[in-house]
Amino acid sequence: MEINNNFNTISSLNQQIALKKVELSNIDKKEDEKSLFEKNDSVNIVGKNYDQEDYKRVLDKYKELDAEVRTHEQAHSSRAPTTAPINYSYQVGPDGKLYANGGSVRFDTSIPKDEAAANVKFNKLVDAASGPAELSAADSEISRTANLNKLLLQSIEKGENYANN
Repeated sequence: MEINNNFNTISSLNQQIALKKVELSNIDKKEDEKSLFEKNDSVNIVGKNYDQEDYKRVLDKYKELDAEVRTHEQAHSSRAPTTAPINYSYQVGPDGKLYANGGSVRFDTSIPKDEAAANVKFNKLVDAASGPAELSAADSEISRTANLNKLLLQSIEKGENYANN
């Protein structure tokens, strides 16, 4: 009987030790996750190795890009009808503020039934897409598509038929 009791006691102790190991492992995992979060997601603007000139230089880059993006997208939207407001993508700067680092404009690309109105609209789309000094790939694509639609409309006006026979 005594051997059986000792076996039960040892077995019970082993179970308790195993449970404690699991609890400690879970605590360690939580601490690791917490430390990873703090290392990767925290922003420490003012630190011991803080360099005022670097901070100003980086902040000026954010401000410059923000101004360029806004000017670029506003140049697009001012030259043709749009279907939505300008959509900007933002990045948090070193001062904690949001700065535009990209943007897009949704042009109204519907084709009017009146051929003259369609020509005017295609001209506006080409002008709007190629308006800013530096064209993006999307800008070039819109301009190219509007030009192709304009040529297609002109050929239809001349009576040419491109239907598949």
